[in-house]
Amino acid sequence: MAIRYPFSAGAGSDFSCVLHRVGIVALVFGTAGFAVRADSIRDTEQALDEVTVYGSAVNAPKETRSLTVIDRQAILSAPTNSLIDLLSREANVTLRSFTGHDKFGGIDVRGMGDTFSSNVLILVDGMRLNAPDLSGADLSTLSLGQVERIEIVRGNGGVQYGDGAVGGVVNIVTRKAKQTRAEIYSSYGSFDTWDTRLNAAAQSQAVQASLNAAHYETGGYRDNTFLDKNQLSSRLSFRPSDAVSLGADFRIHDDEYGLAGPVDASAIDDAKLRRQASTPFGGGETHDYAGGVGGTVDWGKLGETRVNLAYRYRDNPYETANYWSPDRSSVLPWNNSFKHGEVDARHQFHLDFGKIAQDWTLGYYRREGTAQRREIGRYVPDQSALKQAEFNNQSGFLQTTWYLPGRWIASGGYRRDTLSLQRHADQYQHRCTHSPVFPFPPISCADQWTTVGRANQDWRSDAADAGLSWEINDDWTWYGSYSLGYRNPNPEELVLAADDLRPQRSKNWESGLRWHSAQGNQASLGWFRMANQAEIYYDNSVNRNYTSGTLRRGVELQGRYRPADALTLSGNFSYIDARFEDSQLHMPLVPGLKGQLGLLWHASERLSLSVSAEYVGIRNNGATLTASDQYPRLRAYQKVDIKGFYQVAGAEISAGINNLFNAFYETSAYGGAFYPMPERQFYLGVTYAFSTSGDKP
Repeated sequence: MAIRYPFSAGAGSDFSCVLHRVGIVALVFGTAGFAVRADSIRDTEQALDEVTVYGSAVNAPKETRSLTVIDRQAILSAPTNSLIDLLSREANVTLRSFTGHDKFGGIDVRGMGDTFSSNVLILVDGMRLNAPDLSGADLSTLSLGQVERIEIVRGNGGVQYGDGAVGGVVNIVTRKAKQTRAEIYSSYGSFDTWDTRLNAAAQSQAVQASLNAAHYETGGYRDNTFLDKNQLSSRLSFRPSDAVSLGADFRIHDDEYGLAGPVDASAIDDAKLRRQASTPFGGGETHDYAGGVGGTVDWGKLGETRVNLAYRYRDNPYETANYWSPDRSSVLPWNNSFKHGEVDARHQFHLDFGKIAQDWTLGYYRREGTAQRREIGRYVPDQSALKQAEFNNQSGFLQTTWYLPGRWIASGGYRRDTLSLQRHADQYQHRCTHSPVFPFPPISCADQWTTVGRANQDWRSDAADAGLSWEINDDWTWYGSYSLGYRNPNPEELVLAADDLRPQRSKNWESGLRWHSAQGNQASLGWFRMANQAEIYYDNSVNRNYTSGTLRRGVELQGRYRPADALTLSGNFSYIDARFEDSQLHMPLVPGLKGQLGLLWHASERLSLSVSAEYVGIRNNGATLTASDQYPRLRAYQKVDIKGFYQVAGAEISAGINNLFNAFYETSAYGGAFYPMPERQFYLGVTYAFSTSGDKP
């Protein structure tokens, strides 16, 4: 039974109550086939070859890195109701979770293992979702209803996006107002899970506006893994002329959650014990607010300038508890928070020299703010601590692409990055003044904050890349690239850091072939090699650099085939060999083999069926850092998800089963502490889409 965290939801509870009631009405009337006027649920399909993760639309077959684009149609058709599950089905993209839902979950790209949260960069409309601490990107702050498409670019993205783009870059593009339209989705499923989303958009000749609201609540698969979250986002765009466009947006997220703790390895196969909470009183809440303004000016032959300004604030009070605590007496309050502002400015222009065309991009990026960590309350003598860091990260870059005769395309770029950090640590101490006369009794005592540590760091890092692609014919393209990247220690890592902690460096080689037919069938085969030096990790006491280099080598095969108009087959296979170079020990929490097969069948104009079957191979335990560490490995697992959807009376009704064959599996484990994932679960949902513009979607 979930024990709710004792925070007041305040105004958020009214918001969730309204959405919850709307969702119940939609679900009841939708499944009853209530006759209402509604337009097609699905938007017009978008071409898969438009990728914007590098700052402007480019042709996917000509890119020099392995990439995947998941468009709106693929999102709607996928047999899942989770953003993380959707992403983790792609080649060399692996699910990591501690709770079984999107909170404290993430994706690992190309085997970064336990440091995935700091080595995989997540963007929302080109702006960073990753927090300036160890929490990484909180994907629970987004809902599938907000997403237009997702772009996954594997390998180093250091030139375009700088710090942390080591394993790959994921850009989540949110939905924009294509017409005046409203849409509501609601579903109910296992573990008393409600998911309600409302999306509305309005468009005129010069103005576009959109609003997205969502409420999600679940009791969770395990005891004390409940999650109750509310989200609200909006975007406003204004185009006063053909040459100028302006925009503003905001995103609000509030949640409450439970922290169940791990399950002992000896109990992981017991269906009852694996659902129990070892920390039944742990939990917390998150308040995450972000907003931004931006604009684009087209200067004609002089190019185009784009500037975005953004601000984000997050507050995360939470409580930890000792394992199997009988009451709340052992609960300890903590708090993590940060705030920062960002500036991202880019100027793009085009040049022609005879038969050689060139695209150039000049960019500047700055992120400045503070990160703070409070430990064990605020005023507990000799225990409460405050650790804070101020950071200023600035970088500039140059990127160019040359279109050469013979269908060759060459690209290259360079970035220089500087990071300045000022950090200090304070402790709330019981201090006494003592008599100078033996036996030195205390004269007076007081509790006060005392500075116990202070340090400054300044680093400079470089990123560079060079790529080449050759369009062999209309169907086949070869690509190859070499890149240098980096990751800076973040402020939270510096709070508990070895004296010689420094940025990590990365070298990445890759090459591959892409095939794309006029009928929409496509396939790609790629090879990569990533060598990291001074990779940053946590050794259970401090953050430090691996003394050994790490090496990751692998292949990625992806494809999609339509044998008939009503049938689409898709799949991917990936292999990765991730090792410490000195000991040749496999990196922890990285599967060597991973594969997925998908089927989408339109049985009729109204009825469709979608199936996904996934395999994830054996992984080393998260605590296995040396050959002498003898910890149980994470077993390979197979998982099948299925979803059917039927359009009737102006609505789309969907029903799905996740983990159809009830597999027991885990994605995270440290020593004997395992974090089990959910067993079989069901859901039933309904979607209405109303259009008032008179236009077809």
